[in-house]
Amino acid sequence: MINDRRTFCARLRKARQEAKMKQEQVARLLRIPVSAVSAMESGKRKVDALELFALSQIYRKPMEWFFSWHPEMTMFSEKGIEGADSVMVECLELLRNAPVDVRRTAASGLRGFLGKQQGNSRS
Repeated sequence: MINDRRTFCARLRKARQEAKMKQEQVARLLRIPVSAVSAMESGKRKVDALELFALSQIYRKPMEWFFSWHPEMTMFSEKGIEGADSVMVECLELLRNAPVDVRRTAASGLRGFLGKQQGNSRS
Protein backbone atom coordinates (compact mmCIF):
# COMPACT_ATOMS: atom_id res chain seq x y z
CA MET A 1 0.00 0.00 0.00
CA ILE A 2 2.82 2.43 0.85
CA ASN A 3 4.49 1.74 -2.48
CA ASP A 4 1.20 2.34 -4.30
CA ARG A 5 0.82 5.69 -2.54
CA ARG A 6 4.35 6.72 -3.50
CA THR A 7 3.68 5.75 -7.11
CA PHE A 8 0.39 7.66 -7.12
CA CYS A 9 2.01 10.79 -5.67
CA ALA A 10 4.94 10.57 -8.09
CA ARG A 11 2.50 10.29 -10.99
CA LEU A 12 0.57 13.32 -9.78
CA ARG A 13 3.79 15.34 -9.82
CA LYS A 14 4.91 13.88 -13.17
CA ALA A 15 1.56 14.65 -14.80
CA ARG A 16 1.72 18.25 -13.60
CA GLN A 17 5.28 18.63 -14.85
CA GLU A 18 4.43 17.07 -18.22
CA ALA A 19 1.55 19.54 -18.50
CA LYS A 20 4.16 22.26 -17.84
CA MET A 21 2.12 23.64 -14.98
CA LYS A 22 3.10 25.08 -11.64
CA GLN A 23 1.43 24.06 -8.41
CA GLU A 24 -0.02 27.57 -8.18
CA GLN A 25 -1.87 27.12 -11.49
CA VAL A 26 -3.30 23.77 -10.44
CA ALA A 27 -4.36 25.18 -7.08
CA ARG A 28 -6.17 28.03 -8.79
CA LEU A 29 -8.03 25.64 -11.11
CA LEU A 30 -9.01 23.35 -8.23
CA ARG A 31 -9.78 26.31 -5.96
CA ILE A 32 -7.59 24.94 -3.19
CA PRO A 33 -4.45 26.31 -1.48
CA VAL A 34 -1.08 25.72 -3.12
CA SER A 35 -0.06 23.90 0.05
CA ALA A 36 -2.83 21.35 -0.63
CA VAL A 37 -1.42 20.58 -4.10
CA SER A 38 2.03 20.20 -2.58
CA ALA A 39 0.64 17.94 0.15
CA MET A 40 -1.13 15.77 -2.45
CA GLU A 41 2.07 15.32 -4.44
CA SER A 42 4.08 14.46 -1.32
CA GLY A 43 1.48 12.04 0.06
CA LYS A 44 0.64 14.14 3.10
CA ARG A 45 -2.90 14.77 1.88
CA LYS A 46 -5.39 12.38 0.31
CA VAL A 47 -6.97 13.22 -3.04
CA ASP A 48 -10.72 12.81 -3.20
CA ALA A 49 -12.44 11.34 -6.24
CA LEU A 50 -13.71 14.68 -7.57
CA GLU A 51 -10.24 16.22 -7.27
CA LEU A 52 -8.70 13.26 -9.09
CA PHE A 53 -11.26 13.56 -11.85
CA ALA A 54 -10.48 17.28 -12.17
CA LEU A 55 -6.73 16.58 -12.19
CA SER A 56 -7.13 13.97 -14.91
CA GLN A 57 -8.95 16.57 -17.01
CA ILE A 58 -6.40 19.30 -16.30
CA TYR A 59 -3.44 17.04 -17.08
CA ARG A 60 -5.19 15.23 -19.96
CA LYS A 61 -4.53 11.81 -18.44
CA PRO A 62 -7.00 8.98 -17.91
CA MET A 63 -7.69 8.41 -14.22
CA GLU A 64 -6.18 4.92 -14.28
CA TRP A 65 -2.85 6.44 -15.39
CA PHE A 66 -2.31 7.62 -11.82
CA PHE A 67 -2.73 4.16 -10.29
CA SER A 68 -1.48 1.32 -12.42
CA TRP A 69 -0.02 0.29 -15.70
CA HIS A 70 -1.27 2.26 -18.65
CA PRO A 71 -0.13 1.88 -22.30
CA GLU A 72 1.21 5.44 -22.33
CA MET A 73 3.61 4.56 -19.51
CA THR A 74 5.50 1.97 -21.51
CA MET A 75 5.38 3.95 -24.73
CA PHE A 76 7.90 6.43 -23.40
CA SER A 77 10.69 6.26 -20.91
CA GLU A 78 12.83 9.02 -19.49
CA LYS A 79 15.52 8.08 -22.01
CA GLY A 80 13.18 7.85 -24.99
CA ILE A 81 12.21 4.80 -26.99
CA GLU A 82 14.92 2.20 -27.35
CA GLY A 83 16.00 1.82 -30.94
CA ALA A 84 14.04 4.86 -32.14
CA ASP A 85 15.78 7.82 -33.65
CA SER A 86 15.72 11.16 -31.87
CA VAL A 87 13.38 12.76 -34.43
CA MET A 88 10.73 10.09 -33.82
CA VAL A 89 11.05 10.44 -30.04
CA GLU A 90 10.72 14.22 -30.32
CA CYS A 91 7.64 13.91 -32.55
CA LEU A 92 5.98 11.48 -30.16
CA GLU A 93 6.72 13.72 -27.17
CA LEU A 94 5.22 16.72 -28.97
CA LEU A 95 2.11 14.74 -29.88
CA ARG A 96 1.72 13.35 -26.39
CA ASN A 97 1.62 16.86 -24.93
CA ALA A 98 -0.65 18.27 -27.66
CA PRO A 99 -4.40 18.75 -27.26
CA VAL A 100 -6.56 15.89 -28.56
CA ASP A 101 -7.78 17.80 -31.63
CA VAL A 102 -4.18 18.53 -32.65
CA ARG A 103 -3.26 14.86 -32.20
CA ARG A 104 -6.19 13.81 -34.40
CA THR A 105 -5.24 16.32 -37.10
CA ALA A 106 -1.61 15.16 -36.99
CA ALA A 107 -2.63 11.50 -37.19
CA SER A 108 -4.89 12.22 -40.16
CA GLY A 109 -2.10 14.08 -41.94
CA LEU A 110 0.36 11.30 -41.21
CA ARG A 111 -2.03 8.66 -42.58
CA GLY A 112 -2.42 10.72 -45.76
CA PHE A 113 1.33 11.21 -46.08
CA LEU A 114 2.10 7.53 -45.51
CA GLY A 115 -0.62 6.52 -47.97
CA LYS A 116 0.99 8.69 -50.66
CA GLN A 117 4.43 7.28 -49.84
CA GLN A 118 3.18 3.68 -50.09
CA GLY A 119 1.40 4.51 -53.36
CA ASN A 120 4.64 5.93 -54.79
CA SER A 121 6.68 2.89 -53.79
CA ARG A 122 4.38 0.51 -55.71
CA SER A 123 5.09 2.11 -59.12
